[in-house]
Amino acid sequence: MLLKRVTAILLMCLAAPGISEGLSQQRIEQFYLSNLKEDGTRDWEITGNEAMVYEKHVDIDRMNAKFFGDGDTVSVKSNKAKLIKESANVFLREDVEIENQQGMKMNTESLDWIRSDNKIETDEWVQVQRDDMQVRGKGLRADTALKNIDFNKDIELQIPQGQKYISIRCEGPLEIQYHQGTALFRKNVVVTDRKSKLFSDRAKVHFDPESKEIRRIVAEGHVKIIRDENVTFAEKATYMGKEGRVILEGTPRLIYFPNSEETE
Repeated sequence: MLLKRVTAILLMCLAAPGISEGLSQQRIEQFYLSNLKEDGTRDWEITGNEAMVYEKHVDIDRMNAKFFGDGDTVSVKSNKAKLIKESANVFLREDVEIENQQGMKMNTESLDWIRSDNKIETDEWVQVQRDDMQVRGKGLRADTALKNIDFNKDIELQIPQGQKYISIRCEGPLEIQYHQGTALFRKNVVVTDRKSKLFSDRAKVHFDPESKEIRRIVAEGHVKIIRDENVTFAEKATYMGKEGRVILEGTPRLIYFPNSEETE
């Protein structure tokens, strides 16, 4: 009889809200977890100040992780993180920082790291910097090696050109292939330097993968260039970076507005 009463009390406790969850979790300080590839080399490792281990996931405070790829190591930090045990996917929140060995740095407020597809994604504002080249936009999709990055919308890129910078804006999307040195801007593109502005439907920027300086910009669709008092229209314009000249194609036309001193 006593045994039955004790058993009944235990079942009631386990069924009470919050009790069963508390008994199934484990709190660990100075958390460390790692995984090896089939060939025995390191795949990833994760450390944290504290972790709550549940049946299917792990909540981590002050996460610091490393993911080991072919010839590259990607470091990831965040204040909060959730690791899914079965898939090893990681969901990062608060002050997310990512950096690879090539010096590329990414900052955002939340990021989903989908290990099975080798991709990262977010709908938050993101800033990516590599050397003197900087991009900011809303929403991002990229491979985990950070070689190919797609920004969703409201994008601005600043890229060095000599001692100055050229700013390129678009509504998006933007596709960047860093290893190939190309960036494809779409929808209402605006290219600004210290002397002129160029407007177009789309533009492809070719840059030096090492120095990040512009080699050329090919703008297409309803091209308009404003420089001093002149406005030029064309269907295509190619800006040659080192030469500083523009090649116009597709029935180009120039409208000249004389200043007030010349008309008096």
